[in-house]
This record gives sequence, structure tokens and C-alpha cells, in this order.
Amino acid sequence: MKKLLVILFIVTVFLLMATTAQTPKKLVFAWIPKALNNPVFELGRDGAFKRAEELSKKGPYKVEVLYVASVASDATEQARVVEDVVARKVDGIAISCNDPTALIDVINKAVEAGIPVMTFDADSPKSKRFTYLGVNNYEGGKWAAKLLVKAMGTSGDVALLTGVPGALNLEERMRGFKDEIKKYPKIKIVTTVACYDDINRGVQVVEETMQKYPKLRGWFFVGLWPLFAERGSMPLWEKAAKAKKVFTVAFDTLPVELQLLKEGYLCGLVGQKYWGWGYDAIDILYRKVVNNEKFPDWIDSGMDIVTQKNVDAMIRAWLLKDFKTPLPPPF
Repeated sequence: MKKLLVILFIVTVFLLMATTAQTPKKLVFAWIPKALNNPVFELGRDGAFKRAEELSKKGPYKVEVLYVASVASDATEQARVVEDVVARKVDGIAISCNDPTALIDVINKAVEAGIPVMTFDADSPKSKRFTYLGVNNYEGGKWAAKLLVKAMGTSGDVALLTGVPGALNLEERMRGFKDEIKKYPKIKIVTTVACYDDINRGVQVVEETMQKYPKLRGWFFVGLWPLFAERGSMPLWEKAAKAKKVFTVAFDTLPVELQLLKEGYLCGLVGQKYWGWGYDAIDILYRKVVNNEKFPDWIDSGMDIVTQKNVDAMIRAWLLKDFKTPLPPPF
């Protein structure tokens, strides 16, 4: 009887070992954008899933991506999302921070729990995150100012539209824009309005600003929020833009913006590497966890400058999902 029990025990152990050998270890990475209601993050999400699929096929780990976020941009809600994925004991976190300060504590708690955290798009530099992946937002803001001046000239009133006040990436864009505009004393920034990453609110504040400042010559949309609205939603802005009475430069290069640029409503775009937010972030987390690889404090993802001259090439990139081929020069 004892021999039989020993044999059964040995067989059970071998079966468990065989099962374990056949089941690859799983790595779960949380990819957390600012909000689920902002379509700009959808391409990054697809990039994250793509890299996870490639890594899983390569082995020896099965890589899974948790795409989680609050519905709207809210730092408090985003902190809760991070707490949830920490409780689920994920293997790594990539996050675009709604607020650089409000996320410090929860990021640090994740790191202290042994979960590496990186940021993308919007940073929290004083946290214990190990790297930030994104554009040089300050330089992007300077580029936006250059594009606007090239279109509208060196004098006139200008307005800025931002998202969530305090978001570091947006603040840096505005700082770069303002520093570049200082070179032109006849250009005056008359107001900065916020839409809190909400499309309808963006439409409302743009139209209110157009009404309040009828002589407005230029806009810098620090993000593309109101441009997601249906055509006709901003009649004052659309009429002035089409008549070349007001010129608008926007951040991002999504298809809706490319079409508006092609039709003459926009005069220039400063684009980010959205696919890389996901694709590269998952690759970085994997290398950090599996190989304990070291990374610099900031990884510059680069940016795309799009004008009438190269807009067709950018449209092609979206159609082919090919974001690695360099764009032709914008001028």
C-alpha cells in the first residue's frame, strides 16, 4: 500500500511538473491612459496589444495588457485605478498622468510594492517612476508658435485652449508656445481657456471666445478636443477659419485633424508618437521586468510636424498603420 502511495505521489509530481512546463509564465502589464473618453489614446492601446502579442509569440512569457482608466480625465479617479491594479499584483504599470503631483503617492506605493512604473505622454517627474516616454512638450509648443506665426503673420490677438489645468504635458506645451511668441511683441495672448479634456466643453469655450474676441487672429489648441465634434458644432470658428480670418495650430495628428488641415480649417499640426505610447511602453516594461534593464530618466519619442506640404503622407501612414517611415519635410 505504501509503495502504491509513493508511486501515485511521484506520478502526481511529474504531472504537475509537466503541466507547469507547458504553461508559460504570465506577465501582466497595466496600460493606463488619462481617460477612456479621449480617442487619442486608442492608437496607443492598439500598439500595446500588438507588442504584447509579439512578445507572447516569442516567449517564454505570455504577456497580457490591462487597458484600464477612469472614464473622464480625473486625477483622483486615476489614482484609484492605479490602486486597483496594484491590488491585482500586476507586473508593471505604464501611465499617462492627469496631474504630476496628485499621482506621486500612488505611483510611489506601487514601486514600493515591487511594481515598476513608467510614465508616457504626461509625466510625474517627482515620483519614483523609472522613466518617462514622450515628446519634448516644450519644444512642441515652440513649434506650434512657429507654425502659427508662419500662417497669421507677426501681429494679432491669440487664444489658447487647454485640457486639464496643471497636467504637466499641457503646461509645458503652453510654456514653449508663450516663450516663442515673446519674440513677436505685436502678438498678444488674450486668454487661455480650459475644457477639462471634454469635447462638448471644448466646443463651448471656443465659440464663447470667438464671440468675446471678434478680432481674434490665432488659436493654439493644446489638444484636439473640440475637433472631435461634428462639423457645424463651432460655426463661428469654422467660418472664420475657412475665410482665413483666424488661423489655428493644434497638437496631435489624428485623422480628423488631418482632414481639417487638408480642407483649410487648420494651418499646422504638432503630432506625437501615439502608437509608440503603447508599443514601446510594453516593450520597455518587459525589458525592465525580464532583463532588469536600465533606462534613462526621459526617452524622447520624437514628434511629427504636419502642414499642407506633407499632410497626404501622414494620411497614408494612418491608412497603412505605418508610423516608422519618416514624413517629408513640412516646408
